[in-house]
Amino acid sequence: MQPILFHIPIINLPVYGYGLMLFFAYLFCSSLGKRLCKREGMDGTLIPDLTIWLFVAGILGGRIVFVIQYWDDPKVNFVNRPLVDTLKLWDGGLVLYGALIGGALGYFAYDYFILRKMNVSKWKMLDVIAPCLAVGIALGRIGCLFTGCCYGNVACPSSYPLHFPAHSMAWGKMVQLGYQTPYGFLLKDGSTVVEAVEPGSAAADAGLRSGDVIVKVNGDPIKSLNPGPTDGVMNLTVLRGAAPVTITFAPTSIGVNATQVYETISMCLLLFFLLSYYPYKRHDGELLVFFMVGYGVHRYLNEMLRTDTDPVAFGLTLSQNVSIAVVIAAMVLAFFVWRRPLSVDAPAAPVLANTSETQTTLPTS
Repeated sequence: MQPILFHIPIINLPVYGYGLMLFFAYLFCSSLGKRLCKREGMDGTLIPDLTIWLFVAGILGGRIVFVIQYWDDPKVNFVNRPLVDTLKLWDGGLVLYGALIGGALGYFAYDYFILRKMNVSKWKMLDVIAPCLAVGIALGRIGCLFTGCCYGNVACPSSYPLHFPAHSMAWGKMVQLGYQTPYGFLLKDGSTVVEAVEPGSAAADAGLRSGDVIVKVNGDPIKSLNPGPTDGVMNLTVLRGAAPVTITFAPTSIGVNATQVYETISMCLLLFFLLSYYPYKRHDGELLVFFMVGYGVHRYLNEMLRTDTDPVAFGLTLSQNVSIAVVIAAMVLAFFVWRRPLSVDAPAAPVLANTSETQTTLPTS
């Protein structure tokens, strides 16, 4: 987790990981879109403008759905915050399905005002966009990892879990659910004596022991039973017998599923499939169908590993319900796509030799 990657020298401008990943997504999607347009025989100069339309509409859609979904949620609580906070994208806060819906509306608007006037096939353009969506999601989830949002539930040790720092969203959720102590230890009621140290925690690894008496936290006399770390690091001065001992450690969450990483890997695999299948597609629009099915199935399963969203209907989260709708929509779209005429770039039908040693091309049904 690293919300701010670095600061630009002289002007001291922070560069946020989430925003940087969106910028990279724009660059990669534009580059890939131009190459695919060239393969389709379309004007690739349309792609940068189309990408801007999709990104702006997608960000608006994702943010609007996020604000609606978390308007009165205690974790975000926009109700008691200044209205301007709803615009702080650098703090995270985009619902991906909202972004996809917003992007779809942006695409239809671009098609209405631009593409149809230039006689560009919307079906071919959708096949260009499908792999670009996979790229955008893959990079966007890296941004989520930097921000610490979209985190998973408790993971088994063999699954390479992630540990987020104290006061992150994942840490707060794990403490709220009672899966861990805030900082890896508990104090006896009304005292500063360590009652127990959580096994496997950073505090335990640093050598904190049951019975230690905490006298200072980060250099200041202890004033609270729940002291907080500074810049992710906690410095405790404890009395162990008569001698003071300094213990330094960085409290973290317990290991949670790396759902952001899973989605990035899944989208990279889906991208590989879409680009590999591209030369063999026989109907314009096929790639969009495959993307919708692939992402819908992945997202439904990945949501099962997350704990940052609550069920909204049928015992499923919002994204799981939308995933089911996306897969159903893909099946309906597939019916229309496969009824359309063959693409002019469709692979040639197989050739067989007849008994008269002449070659006959099989008709396509």
